[in-house]
Amino acid sequence: MISEYLTRHSIRYHDNQGITVCNVSDIDAGVALAKTVLYELVDKKTILYLSGGSMQQLYELFAREEILRPGAVGLIDERFGEPMHDNSNEKMIKDTGFLRYLQMLDIPFYHVLQSGKSREEAAELYDEKVRSLHATFQKNIGLIGIGPDGHISSVIPNRKDFHNPWFDADRANLFVSEFNDPISKYKQRVGMTFLGLSMLDLLVVLAFGESKKEMFEQLFEPGNEEDIPARFFKRAEVAGKTVLITDQQV
Repeated sequence: MISEYLTRHSIRYHDNQGITVCNVSDIDAGVALAKTVLYELVDKKTILYLSGGSMQQLYELFAREEILRPGAVGLIDERFGEPMHDNSNEKMIKDTGFLRYLQMLDIPFYHVLQSGKSREEAAELYDEKVRSLHATFQKNIGLIGIGPDGHISSVIPNRKDFHNPWFDADRANLFVSEFNDPISKYKQRVGMTFLGLSMLDLLVVLAFGESKKEMFEQLFEPGNEEDIPARFFKRAEVAGKTVLITDQQV
C-alpha cells in the first residue's frame, strides 16, 4: 500500500529491516508528508486511529484544510480519567478543532473514556469496540508516535521498578489493555496492545527530534521488545505495513 504510493509520487524512501523509512528535514516537513499520505489513503471505508503526544500540529491541519474523509476515527491510546480531563488525548484532539470538523461531517469518533467506568471496564469496552470496528471497515490505519524511551501506544518498557503486565501471557489475546504505573509519568493508561496494533493495515509512525536519536540506535539493534517496545515495528508481519517518517538518520 504505502511503497506503491511513495513510488508513484516520487517520494524518496528506503528500507531498514523491512520498515519503509522516509527521512525529512524537520517536523514541519514530516507533518506535511504524513498529511499528504493520509489524504491519499484514507477514505470512507477507513477507520483512522489517532495518538496523542506531538500530533497536535497534524490534527490542526486536518481541521483547517477540511480534506480528510475517514469513515470513522478512534484512538490508539488514552490517559485514563473522566472524559475530557485536562491531560486526555481526546481533549487535545478536541482543542485542535478536529473533533468539531468530524461532527460537522457526521463522522463517528469512538471514545476510550466513559463517565463512571473504571480503568478495567474502559479497557474491556474499548477492546470490544475495536474488534467490532475491524469487522466493519475495510481499512484500518493507525497514526503512532514513539517516545524517547521507545514506548508506542501505551506499551511502555519494563523497568526495575515496574513490570508492564501487557507483556504477560494472560493478556496476549487482548486488542486493548490497561495498567497503572503510579511512580512514573505514565500513571493510568488504556490503549492498544501489540496484538491490537498488529491488526491494523497500515502504521504511520512519526518521530522527530534529537531526543529520539539514542532510541533509534537501540531500536535497530538486536534486542527484546520489553526494553524497547518500538522494536515491535521490526516484526516480519508488521514491518511491511509500517512507514516511519523522521528527521533522524535511520
